[in-house]
Amino acid sequence: MENNIYIIGVGGQGAIRLGQAITKYALKKGERVKFFREVGMAQRGGPVHCEIRIGEVFGSRIPPYSSDTTVVMELAEGLKALEYVKPGGTVILNRKKVYPMDMMTHPEKYPREKEIEELFKKAKAKIIWIEAEKIAAEIGLPVAENMVLLGALSFVSSFDKEFMVEVLKKSIPREIEKNIAAFNKGYKVAEGTDK
Repeated sequence: MENNIYIIGVGGQGAIRLGQAITKYALKKGERVKFFREVGMAQRGGPVHCEIRIGEVFGSRIPPYSSDTTVVMELAEGLKALEYVKPGGTVILNRKKVYPMDMMTHPEKYPREKEIEELFKKAKAKIIWIEAEKIAAEIGLPVAENMVLLGALSFVSSFDKEFMVEVLKKSIPREIEKNIAAFNKGYKVAEGTDK
């Protein structure tokens, strides 16, 4: 079975690390995996995205309208992922806004949440809203936003939760318990919206 995952955000949010965690999980499960990443000026808060393809797939790039799950780590950047969303696929929208330099003085120009949601609805996507930044802060590890989103993605993609936790325990260098707590919270949010 094929599973295409598209992750988009800005530098510093941990998008690549999130993609690497999924890739490690799939490899340890014995799956075939393709991993593509594009970082550009990510270290300066620029756009970053990665694509993970699991299963009998050809090529590392997700074809248009083929992403089963799309993780939008920063709202405005998420609009760039619209052409990859598969009708009937799931989009995890993180309520995070990182204003580009030219918008800092005019934040009113930033796309409204409702407008972004409508565009994904037009793409016939199922939408899950999540406040990863808030959840990570409550846990006491603000940098664990990506782990919150990994939890939500793991539920949506029907990943083996316990196996994913084991993979994380072996690959997270520090603050393991808080990272796992962030993962579990994200999983629970996605589980609660799947009604």
